[in-house]
Amino acid sequence: MNLQEIAHKHKVSENFLNSRDDAFDIAAASLEDLIFELKKGTIEQETLVYKLQQLRNFLVDVRSSTF
Repeated sequence: MNLQEIAHKHKVSENFLNSRDDAFDIAAASLEDLIFELKKGTIEQETLVYKLQQLRNFLVDVRSSTF
């Protein structure tokens, strides 16, 4: 799978996913959002687990991507 396909699969704008380094930036921003929600207490455990699994799947896809 190439980065364009990964962007489409994970609903990320292709403009933001041009390299594997971009994927790290996206993941870091996602983690920051999750941390913020945890600190506010506005996220349920089930939702948190789901979002972490999605983030993990995104990173695995990027790791095995082709250009």
